[in-house]
Amino acid sequence: MLLTSFVLAAATALNSVQALANPPVTDGKVVGGYVLFGDPMKLKLLADNAANLPINRVWLSFVRPDLYYEPGSNTLVGVGLNYNNTQADYGFAEIKRYVQKLQAGGVEVFLAMGGWDYNCWPWSYSYYSIFNYGSTTPTYQSTIQKYGGGQISGCNEGNQFCYSCEPPSNGNTFDSFTIFPEPGNSATWKQAQDYVTKNSKMPEAPVWHPELIGGAKYTTEKNGVVTVPGSNVWAKKGRDPYQDLVYVAKDLGLDGVDIDYEEFWHADMFKTDSSAQKNCGNGCTLYQTVYKFSAILQDVRINIKNIYPSLKLSTAASAAGAWAGTWWGGNHKGLTLNMVPSYPDLVQFLGTGANAGGWNIMTYDLSNSAVNCPPSPASCTLDGQVNFYMAQYTAAGIVANVGYEIGTPAYPPPAVDAAHAMPLSNSLTGAIISATQPYYKGGFFWELFKPQASPNDIHVTTLARVLCKAVLGANTPRCSGSIPILANDVLPGSSDTVPIGPPGPTPSGPPPCAEPYSPTQQYTTGMKFSYNGYNYMCSYWVAAGTQPGQAGLPQQGLCSSNGAVTSTVAQPSPTTTAGPKPTTSAVQPSSPVTQPPASTANGTPCSTPWVAGTAYNGAAQVSYKGFNWVANWWTNSEPSTSDSSWKQLGACGGGSGPTTTAAVPPTSTAVVVDPTKPATTANGGAIFNGASCATFGAWGCNFQCQCSYVTVNGAFALQYQCNPSSARC
Repeated sequence: MLLTSFVLAAATALNSVQALANPPVTDGKVVGGYVLFGDPMKLKLLADNAANLPINRVWLSFVRPDLYYEPGSNTLVGVGLNYNNTQADYGFAEIKRYVQKLQAGGVEVFLAMGGWDYNCWPWSYSYYSIFNYGSTTPTYQSTIQKYGGGQISGCNEGNQFCYSCEPPSNGNTFDSFTIFPEPGNSATWKQAQDYVTKNSKMPEAPVWHPELIGGAKYTTEKNGVVTVPGSNVWAKKGRDPYQDLVYVAKDLGLDGVDIDYEEFWHADMFKTDSSAQKNCGNGCTLYQTVYKFSAILQDVRINIKNIYPSLKLSTAASAAGAWAGTWWGGNHKGLTLNMVPSYPDLVQFLGTGANAGGWNIMTYDLSNSAVNCPPSPASCTLDGQVNFYMAQYTAAGIVANVGYEIGTPAYPPPAVDAAHAMPLSNSLTGAIISATQPYYKGGFFWELFKPQASPNDIHVTTLARVLCKAVLGANTPRCSGSIPILANDVLPGSSDTVPIGPPGPTPSGPPPCAEPYSPTQQYTTGMKFSYNGYNYMCSYWVAAGTQPGQAGLPQQGLCSSNGAVTSTVAQPSPTTTAGPKPTTSAVQPSSPVTQPPASTANGTPCSTPWVAGTAYNGAAQVSYKGFNWVANWWTNSEPSTSDSSWKQLGACGGGSGPTTTAAVPPTSTAVVVDPTKPATTANGGAIFNGASCATFGAWGCNFQCQCSYVTVNGAFALQYQCNPSSARC
């Protein structure tokens, strides 16, 4: 079911929401790695060298999210770990023995549920997460274009829906994939649903999908009847996979469990989307995926308390999971951030206290293509992006661990976009360890036995040692140990030197909340307000009554209602000498600005001078080379008549005496339209949904009119904001 509209509560019923506070880092410091099975020798090597490993935690990866395990059965037949499927117990006794050896050597052992293949529904991912966002993306080119001839109808079960989840070289079958189920038969799942529904502060109600179970048939628009991947044995046995995860952890004597949730398809399939093409052209929300993920974690949490109270819980979280602002689809941007106001106790359960396994942020598989870069002034380099994404978790008050990856990144697709991949080198490792890691209590990496792709990549032992020293202390004996060699030999020409510099600037916690939202207020560019625990900033003129989060009023992140900014990170060692401190926060839309002196030379004052590298939002005005300019949309480029992101307003001059100039209030013309038909302006010009003006804030009509789709009396309305007011299409 696709939800296409929502209604926010009245501003008079505002709830005060505190952002989470991350306590000082004093214990629970973690340096660890995930180990992907397929070769049981991996676990033996780790166990035999436990005391000398430069890590203190291992995540065994991965078990199926649709697993079943009968308590006391001592067999992994229905778990999907693929440790050693030739053994009668599928490796249960052997794993338990090695777990005990690792623990005796000072290494915690967690069991991870999920991973990419155990999150991916090939049909839904190909249709909703790839096809819906156009043919120009690298993922589209490497899947639908290559294996479907550019047609979604050419994707089917025979080609795993254009090999959308994995390339054919991986050797996957359709049975390799599954999804996280919603076990409606489970009492603890129902408790988790009640918890999620009761505590939600999100503007739409949960819609659950227990019908999406392995083997079920699902009727689609363009691909006919498709099969939901995965197993349904757990349902036939009346089991709850999330409860059984806790049972298997208890019987193996593990220290913790991990939820690696990466169902991008779910976010794209069940998003709230007002665009006619359902491609997030106006921005979307992923509240339904927030509900599902929260319910999964809550179900595990309930069963930990009931079955194995000492068990810890961690999760592998999206790099963009705490990033505020508009979600454009295709990832899990804002997933974790949206949990905080509604479920702070659940977020804290993973981050602090006896059961805290940590929020492991997957700050890897990042691209340096322009569309994937964080906003200026954050750097688009790997270390710059890691710093930016980790700072978003700090701003949300979420205790988090920094992620690293060995060798070739999985994204962007190496076959079609290797140029924008950012593998981890020694120098990049040093930059992250220096500028970012000191403010977080843990770090982890993927994967313990993953080889280098070239001598320029850092080797796993080199990474583990430098990370261990940064987290546990330079004199910690185990930090001089090594990761065993299997197929991960050190390539000739590699270096074991990692340059370490001074720490970067301290990330800050959530800012104070602005004045509360008022539905009667006319908001203009740069005005700020708070609503339901978040700050918002107006990016361009909007009509009174426009709801927070809609076009023109993007969310800016969590805020602190008591006005105090609480530090949520550890402080670097006082013996460290700080050097130049790069800025890591994103540029926010500008408020009304103080202008340079007005001019009488030609009667037109100059706006604030353009500054190279600064990001300007739509309607921002600057002066450059003797002319005033207005930004047609967000841009950080140089004003020029050849650059469509800028419009030249005319010549200007200098003068004396500062003046303050706000954005020019535009004239609005609202026309009620059918969202599937053309919208007509006063003089008969037509703009279709899906054309340039279908995107909120886009400019049309020779860059004179800014267009927004709004709702008027239950119908769509196309609102023109024109400057000058006489302008029309």
